[in-house]
Amino acid sequence: MLEPKFCYRILAAAGLAHDEQGNDTDCFAQIDHVGGCKIRQDQYDRMHEQLKHRLAAQHEIDVNHLECISQEEYDDNVDN
Repeated sequence: MLEPKFCYRILAAAGLAHDEQGNDTDCFAQIDHVGGCKIRQDQYDRMHEQLKHRLAAQHEIDVNHLECISQEEYDDNVDN
């Protein structure tokens, strides 16, 4: 069973983040259902993909500019 945390890499091509020189760069997003019950792998995979489409719509970006990533990859790339 998995915690309902869904992580995404938003590719530089989406134009949502910029580095110190003003160049487009990747950024990251996490959707965390705090207090949510653990779910099966198949449910997790389905929800991860569904939420990717919602996140793209919310930010008005092409869904192809989003990649589903693991919690570990998210943690490795984000300063907490």
